[in-house]
Amino acid sequence: MEKQIAIIHAYINAYNNFDISGMIQNMQPDIIFENYDSEKRTLSTKGIEEFKTQAKKAATLFSMRNQQIKGILKNDAENKFEVSILYKGIFAVDITETLKKGTEITLEGKSIFYFCNQKINKIIDKS
Repeated sequence: MEKQIAIIHAYINAYNNFDISGMIQNMQPDIIFENYDSEKRTLSTKGIEEFKTQAKKAATLFSMRNQQIKGILKNDAENKFEVSILYKGIFAVDITETLKKGTEITLEGKSIFYFCNQKINKIIDKS
């Protein structure tokens, strides 16, 4: 359990530092990533290459981003960890008419990390 929590912390630190190779360091090759906004799936990737491509694209959208862990709950039955997150970011580009370059956002959500053989094999982000 402590190893998985250390891996989660390492992943989030790498995310905050735009370090994509650090983000994928402890992932299974067939990693699944899904993003949900208000229970609607907005993104899904399968495999390290798709994840890396999406992570690089997402990194260009922000000049600053920070995920702060508020809490971690472990579910032994499913070998998953639910991580409560406070997210802050500043857009590096214009996204919409209201979300322009320099706009700061703050969101609360959670990331669910699933593990297989001490490596992340699935991440679900929810906001």
